[in-house]
Amino acid sequence: MQVLSFIHSWIQIKSAFVALKRLPSYFAFVVCILLPSQSYAFEQAGIEVSGQGSVVVIPDQFSITLTITERGRLPSKLKALVDKKSNLVVNAAKNLAVKETNISSARVNLRIVVEKPSIQVQGIELHRARQANVYIDGQTVNQQTNKGNLHKQPLFELSRQITVKFNELADYDSFLTQIIKIKVSHISSLSMTVAGQDEFYQQALLKAISHAQQKAQRMVKQAGRSLGQILLLKELASNHYRPMYAEAMMSDASPRAHTSLIGSQTITARVLVKFSLED
Repeated sequence: MQVLSFIHSWIQIKSAFVALKRLPSYFAFVVCILLPSQSYAFEQAGIEVSGQGSVVVIPDQFSITLTITERGRLPSKLKALVDKKSNLVVNAAKNLAVKETNISSARVNLRIVVEKPSIQVQGIELHRARQANVYIDGQTVNQQTNKGNLHKQPLFELSRQITVKFNELADYDSFLTQIIKIKVSHISSLSMTVAGQDEFYQQALLKAISHAQQKAQRMVKQAGRSLGQILLLKELASNHYRPMYAEAMMSDASPRAHTSLIGSQTITARVLVKFSLED
């Protein structure tokens, strides 16, 4: 039994020795596999830069929104008044050769105005022999028929919004002069936009890519390398166009009337580009 135990121990020791002898060659094999992939990953890291491009444009589309508001007790009469002023506004736009497709007047709003009573009545006591009427907030209260029960017809507010679009800024100035005489309730700020914004934005994108390439070339030249091909091209979120607003002129026409100026707009695009490197 002792002989068998000795032989079994000797076999285990020999197996462990053989395993230790093979261990360095195994590690060498693993290193040989990893080194090329790591070197390849390093070469593919490349250079990553951002670029920005801008295009300056002049607005060529203009729009203005008007609000006509009337208050009263009868909605039918309010609608007649609002419709009358609305027709005057629409006709003023048509006289300037504005197409019907550039006029929107369908937004109508009707609401009840909550009024606070001018007189707070807690109790009424009359010492008269004959019948009399009491007037509170313009309403007649008959003591015998109404028995002190007040009922007031609600106050309504009817409003309509009209939006007009122009292709020429001079038409806007002429239109504004006419609608001031109509006495509309509110005139919004002038909104200015550019037709074909997407085309100008595409031009800004091309400039952004060129800008990124120029930046990368200067950087790799300083590092003693050469710029390779594009590995990644990504468009970044950008407020590529922000419309400007001009305050409406609230003055009557005169020989020295102010002429509106629109200035210029900037359409901007931003990109992220990754290039490979070459020796």
